[in-house]
Amino acid sequence: MIRLLHHYSARVLLALLVAVTPQLLPASVDEPQPTHAEGFELAYHDGYTVLTITQAHPNARRPQRYLLIERNREVPSAYRDLPRIYVPVERVVTAAGPLLAQFEVLEAPDRVVGHDHTGRIYSERFRSRVEAGRLRRVGEPPHMDIERVVALEPDVVLINALGPQSETEHKLREAGMPVLVVGDWLEHDPVGRAEWILVAGALLQREREAAEYIDGVRERYQDLEDEVGRARRGTAHDETGGPTVLVNAPYQGTWSVPGGRSYMARLLEHAGARYPWSGHDTRGALHLELESVINAASSADVWINPGDSESLADVLRIDPRLHVFEAYQQGHVYSFTARTRSGGANDYFERGALEPDRILADLIAIFHPEVLPEHRLRYFRQLR
Repeated sequence: MIRLLHHYSARVLLALLVAVTPQLLPASVDEPQPTHAEGFELAYHDGYTVLTITQAHPNARRPQRYLLIERNREVPSAYRDLPRIYVPVERVVTAAGPLLAQFEVLEAPDRVVGHDHTGRIYSERFRSRVEAGRLRRVGEPPHMDIERVVALEPDVVLINALGPQSETEHKLREAGMPVLVVGDWLEHDPVGRAEWILVAGALLQREREAAEYIDGVRERYQDLEDEVGRARRGTAHDETGGPTVLVNAPYQGTWSVPGGRSYMARLLEHAGARYPWSGHDTRGALHLELESVINAASSADVWINPGDSESLADVLRIDPRLHVFEAYQQGHVYSFTARTRSGGANDYFERGALEPDRILADLIAIFHPEVLPEHRLRYFRQLR
């Protein structure tokens, strides 16, 4: 190896290392790829990018590919049949809070000209645009106002879908609108959900900025997970699996709790908590009767996300029998309503999707206050 260093420049030696051990070298910051997300892939080329959405909706059987191409480029013959989006996008319509937030994180709020429900926006920057008439409400799928969308002349309409060729997607395509069906909400890894900002980065041609942002999220999230693991090691919580946590509240007689492989279950695990339904091998929700939840979690140490409750008194208005939970009796009940505005705006469902590290820090501070003694809750608040 010493002789090689004498005969080869650093550039040539790096090329040799790439050829021999490519897995040891990180991806280029200008061509970032997801490391946790399962729902998309990006293939970068000179003047265009091929975006593959592997899971656009639940139970998707086949991937959907899109061509993101610069306006002055000739369409490659191999991709002429793909839906085409010209980049960088200048005018965007979004139909979900996290999609809206991605453009704010990437310092491009001015690119968003339409949103499904402007009254539920938390971001002050976007609310100012609504008041100035620069951001229009277009209606929520499946009742989106297609004529209004067309009038806005967007370069792309970003939507979520429950199935193939949803009514909204069909109507938009029929009207000649470039539609991108985004599956960020289907990701079950907290960091993976945030990684969809890389798609926005490709649309804006701000791949470097998106990569730098998500690299920071990944690092902070992993540091927090490692920190709570070290703090628990050798303690009683290490043996028990941490404090037991109850999630959600009953609605019309049914208590829906996250499955053991869900987004929330993973957050609880990473925060060092024990979740009674962690053994259920499902990513969706489990729909249970109240008695079943009482049997499984009446002695839970902490209760988070108790429906729409704004106070402990509100919890009992759902059902007086909820008083049996020890977490309620001890006042250890927390709601993700620390950042809300009138009209239903809740930043947990907007910017929160892009800040899993800050949500994890909140949960660690709730479950293990000794680990982050100086932390101030951002998304959660304790009910009184």
